[in-house]
Amino acid sequence: MKKPANSFRRSVPGRTQEAKRRVRSTRRRLIFLVLGMISLAALAPSALRAQPARSLNLPPSITTVGSNDKECQKSVAELQRLIGEFAFVRGHRIYLVCDRIAWRIAMQHLTLAYGVIVNSRAAVSDIRLRETWFYAQALRKGAEGHTGDYIYAHELGHFACSCIDEDAADRATSRLLDNARRNRFTAATTVGASK
Repeated sequence: MKKPANSFRRSVPGRTQEAKRRVRSTRRRLIFLVLGMISLAALAPSALRAQPARSLNLPPSITTVGSNDKECQKSVAELQRLIGEFAFVRGHRIYLVCDRIAWRIAMQHLTLAYGVIVNSRAAVSDIRLRETWFYAQALRKGAEGHTGDYIYAHELGHFACSCIDEDAADRATSRLLDNARRNRFTAATTVGASK
């Protein structure tokens, strides 16, 4: 018959070895978890901030889509005015869709690309890809009860807040429009005073 004391002594080192293995395994898991989180954080896109209007670093590229007629050229001029007056996003690509048929095709393309229905009469932005699609007529004449200035500022607001939430973009839009009005007043006052 075994002595209980000897049996207990033999099992204690086995238990401590097993406990040490568990601790090592837990430490390894924790280290890999932390390294994985750090890797994911490094890959995550940083928040995009709109640049001041006077900054000339990497202005956005403008690509016209559809029939590039006289009306579309007016929209390009309006877009360039808005970019100069408000701000722009570094590396931003802007697609100016000139006609209604091209706009419908663009909305269908974006719907297929995103897997959700994309429907707008004025503009659509993708903050991850730094792209904005503007309907040319909306910039000139307004759409959905808003002016072209508001439409541009709203899309820029998505980039300023780095979000897709419409309410947050509207708050950023208000700040951008206020800044633009203040700059217009300051510029008009400065020009008037210099005469």
